[in-house]
Amino acid sequence: MLRLVEPSSCGEEIFSVVPPASRQLSLFDLRPRHSVLCLPMADIHGATFARAISQSRHKLVLDARTYPYFDLPGLNRSMVSRLFEDVDCAYVQAPLDLRPPRDQAARWQRRQAVREVLTGIVGRAGPRNGSSVIVLVNSSPEIDVLDEALRGLVGHEEHAWDVQPHEAVASVSNGLTAW
Repeated sequence: MLRLVEPSSCGEEIFSVVPPASRQLSLFDLRPRHSVLCLPMADIHGATFARAISQSRHKLVLDARTYPYFDLPGLNRSMVSRLFEDVDCAYVQAPLDLRPPRDQAARWQRRQAVREVLTGIVGRAGPRNGSSVIVLVNSSPEIDVLDEALRGLVGHEEHAWDVQPHEAVASVSNGLTAW
C-alpha cells in the first residue's frame, strides 16, 4: 500500500491515506458516454442522409447549422419531416459556430459555447434521447472542431462525448467511395 506523506504545520511528517477521488484520477474513464454522429450536409447525398437517419438508433437530431436546408439531391424539407416522424426522432435547431478557431482564446470560447448548447439540449432530452445524438454540420472540417470542443479531461465533465463522422464521410476521406 502506498501512502502520501504530507508535512504538517509543525514540521514533522505524518502519514495519511488520501482518498482516491480527491487526488488521483481513475485508470479508466467511467463516465456515461454520449454518442455523437456527425453528418456534413454539404458533403453527402440525400439518400445517404435518409439512410443514416432511418438506420440509426439515435432519437435526437441537433442541427448546428445557422441556415438549415435539406435541398440535397433526392431529398427536400417535407421528406425530411416525414422521415423524422417515421423514426420517432426529435429535431432541434441550435446554431453553433464551428469554424476553425483563429487562436487559443477563440478555441476556448468555441469550446464553452459548444458544451453549453449540447449539454443543455441533451440534458433536456432526457434518458430516452440523451445517450446519442446526430449533429448536422455544414462540412467535414466542422466535425473536427466539434470533436475538439467536446474532448475534455477525465473527471472534469459529467459525461464523455464520442464524436464520429458518418461512415460514408469517413470512407470518402480515406479515398474510398461508399455510395
